[in-house]
Amino acid sequence: MIAAAMRTWEQPAIEEALGEEAASVLPEAIRLVELRARVPRYQREVLVALAREEGTSVDAVLRRELEDVVCAHAEELAELVPSLRVALAWPGVRG
Repeated sequence: MIAAAMRTWEQPAIEEALGEEAASVLPEAIRLVELRARVPRYQREVLVALAREEGTSVDAVLRRELEDVVCAHAEELAELVPSLRVALAWPGVRG
């Protein structure tokens, strides 16, 4: 059921709805964490513009773009990041 929900709603909404149960339903490897990064101003403005154009959040745009990087380099990254195998194997995450 969670896998189907993840194809329908944004992950932050799902995790918020699950509340404390998110930890028992979603693998730790795919649960959201806060990331703070320093990037050139134009990159921030690009993320904001894409989010506005797509009617979504900067977080969602960044997650999608990072997912593309992960998929393009999955084999090499899986050797460096053990939790990636868990994330890739979990149903509904790649879809």
